[in-house]
Amino acid sequence: MFAAIIAQLGGAFISKFIDGALEAFKAYENKQISLEELKDRLLGLMVGAARDIEVSHSETLAKTYATFWQAADSDKSNIMKIMWASALGSQIFVLFWAQWCAPLLYAYGYMDKGWRAGTTVEWAYLLIGALLGLGPMVLRNGPAAGSNVTAALKNLLGK
Repeated sequence: MFAAIIAQLGGAFISKFIDGALEAFKAYENKQISLEELKDRLLGLMVGAARDIEVSHSETLAKTYATFWQAADSDKSNIMKIMWASALGSQIFVLFWAQWCAPLLYAYGYMDKGWRAGTTVEWAYLLIGALLGLGPMVLRNGPAAGSNVTAALKNLLGK
């Protein structure tokens, strides 16, 4: 399923970009536009295609979450709801431990000074976000935090 989503999104990006790029290159070859105009058109095409993909991706994630809850509602054994609640509860406990219990234990001298939550707290927030249907928020965090497609494309073109 994930491969199908990637293929669909990648195909949309390539199709939209290539069609517009071919027109821009033809206009440049026919001396209808300058090199700077060509660069601007290519940047606009890439940013527009990336924006469309992000919107499509966000809509896909929302539909996936809605489908999950439809399946959970029709599950007579409630196993999906139980597992969802246990995952959510465990991550809330992780946050409670890392943000309340560990600092108190450290303050009263029961915990070593070297303890650090590391990425545990970040993962707990991301998992809670994912469990609550905030897929786009989760995808904007983690190893690529602070970056986005538009900024990456602009950096590639040196603008």
